[in-house]
Amino acid sequence: MLPVYLQNKLKSLRINSLEELQKYNYFLIFQWLRDIYPSMGFRVLFDLYCLSHNQSLNTLDPEIKAKLKLTYKSLPPHFAPLPKDEIKKFMQIALAIARESDNEIPIGAVVVKDSQVIGWGNNQTIKTNDITAHAEIVAICDASKTLGNYRLDECDLYVTIEPCLMCSGAIINSRIRRVIFGAQEPKTGALISQYKILNNTNINKHTEAIGPIDNDLYSAPLRDFLKQKR
Repeated sequence: MLPVYLQNKLKSLRINSLEELQKYNYFLIFQWLRDIYPSMGFRVLFDLYCLSHNQSLNTLDPEIKAKLKLTYKSLPPHFAPLPKDEIKKFMQIALAIARESDNEIPIGAVVVKDSQVIGWGNNQTIKTNDITAHAEIVAICDASKTLGNYRLDECDLYVTIEPCLMCSGAIINSRIRRVIFGAQEPKTGALISQYKILNNTNINKHTEAIGPIDNDLYSAPLRDFLKQKR
């Protein structure tokens, strides 16, 4: 049975029973809960460990507690899960923006804050004669102008194709919370394909990578573009 103090908190994650809790990794649940309740202490992690292992609460020795803390601090970030319909909505907007590209590599990106688009962009490298004008950076700059702030702490970036190393640097430095990408980019992708740059836990502000959402769907504009060029 779930302890009373945890029941309402876990309901925010749609976890209503011990059986449902044990379907997930206890570290992941703790990361989700800490995103919603930032002041949550490590006691919750210890209790989640015990519940996941069918062990009585408050029975962990100091060595196990220290190991759990150390492991948690080494993990890449995971924020509270986004609703699937919200991901689909903003990915579809990014896809539509990608399809509006004019003789540029068709990639679309939107920055979202509080379920509202505050910045968008597609590739502008040829149009502006600027190699840094990738869709992600254009969208980040647009969002920064909207907010009047270069820090985008509470914002998520949706992009059709996995970001490159340059764009990943911009994502990190702008403090984007999550980057949700539609399709993997095996050659230059810096999130999971080549560099796994967001797994570096030494970075002060962490960004979570979510994706690929649907490789076939979100890579379609790029495939069509490359066919035409050939």
